[in-house]
Amino acid sequence: MGFYGPEPFDTAEATYVWTGLREPGFFSVSVKGAAPNFTSGIQLVRDPHFVGGLAIDVMGWTGPLAKGTTPYAVHATFGGLYLPKILIVGQNKRLLIDVKEIPFTTDEAYVKHLTAARSLETA
Repeated sequence: MGFYGPEPFDTAEATYVWTGLREPGFFSVSVKGAAPNFTSGIQLVRDPHFVGGLAIDVMGWTGPLAKGTTPYAVHATFGGLYLPKILIVGQNKRLLIDVKEIPFTTDEAYVKHLTAARSLETA
């Protein structure tokens, strides 16, 4: 039987995309790591109880436990006001990362870049 809980991660990066004047933008967050074998459904989940910023939990279903790990990459977006740093929380560490900014004038090019990169990962 599997269990749902935090998963280990190696790297994380975040970009804030400004979507217009007087409107909040969104955070584009990517995490990579190696999860225990027989892990599935890895996702990034906003911590609703975190006070003072944005905390993202790396969560997944694991089980039955087996030897070894399998590499993974996961991406998600979260709406909100700009913050210069966000917290990524996994089974193996808590990492405060810097947030890169994408100005409103280049957001379409950034979204096209993300779409192209994801299509290459799945190919």
